[in-house]
Amino acid sequence: MAKASSKPFSFDPGYRIILLKGKETYLHAQYLRMIETGLEATNGGPPARFDFEGASTDLATLLDELRSYGLMQSHKLVVLENADAFVKRESHRRGLEAFAECTMEEATLVLRTTGDWRPGKIDKAIAKVGIVVACDSPNASGAIAWCRGRAEKQHAAVIQRDAAELLVERIGASLARLDMEMAKLAVAASGDPPVIDADLVREMVEPSREEQGWMIQSVVLAGDAGRTVRTFRALKEISRVPDQVISWALVDLCRKLHEGARQFEAGGTDAAISKALKLWGPDSSPVLATARRLGGREAAKLLDRAVGMELALKSGGSQNSTRTLEGFAVILADTCGGRRRTPTR
Repeated sequence: MAKASSKPFSFDPGYRIILLKGKETYLHAQYLRMIETGLEATNGGPPARFDFEGASTDLATLLDELRSYGLMQSHKLVVLENADAFVKRESHRRGLEAFAECTMEEATLVLRTTGDWRPGKIDKAIAKVGIVVACDSPNASGAIAWCRGRAEKQHAAVIQRDAAELLVERIGASLARLDMEMAKLAVAASGDPPVIDADLVREMVEPSREEQGWMIQSVVLAGDAGRTVRTFRALKEISRVPDQVISWALVDLCRKLHEGARQFEAGGTDAAISKALKLWGPDSSPVLATARRLGGREAAKLLDRAVGMELALKSGGSQNSTRTLEGFAVILADTCGGRRRTPTR
């Protein structure tokens, strides 16, 4: 089975079919521009571009465009959007596989999908006459490095490393979103060239749901009920975080504690449990330490109570959802701090 290239994409005019697959729309757009520019340089003029929608285009229409000649055009660029929807039909998939066996020198076919692409014979057929390109977001360290280079190259600004780390932490590794936020930050930054620091990121970039959740999880794990209340009220009153996000964070923490405690009792190691729970870096230590101390029985009671709270919130069983959440957060903080045992039902 042909694998998507993990190396940076480099256009080759000999490619007849190019599959761009993955959810990173920034890379899709960048690679498509590279293809158009490469074809223009190779053929001495811009290609004639034809765009089709995979969900509504039939095979005959697509192949007719690829195989037909125009009087004035030197090369065709045919782009099929949502290619995953197109190849879900078996006849379409087989038709593309057959086309790959006898492509046209005068046309380049680009298949684009951000959806669920099911690899198979078609990937191998594409790889023989072109390339399968992964358009996935980088990991956190890659996104940070990309931000620092992109800020200077595209936005004529400097983003400090801690600012880039905070930006990625707040909105994730989506290059499209990072680029949009850096454009905004570069305009607001001062200096010549403008310098984007961590304070500016804190001021202008809203935390993601995951970071908002980790804020309450981290103070709860510290076992400080007073700080938990202060953090909870800041999230609600200042950041306007919805109850649903805080509820998700508290239930998610209880789930991690229960699963961690259960795996410890089964003989699991810190490294294995961290990987299973997707805990990385400093985030893992307080979760693992609390899970080990609680044990499976107490962690199960805690998770049961958290699920009951969430059901009450969703079903209208709680008359004041904010007060219910704050009360449970305090109980959870006391339990994590070892000052209160989870009530037995």
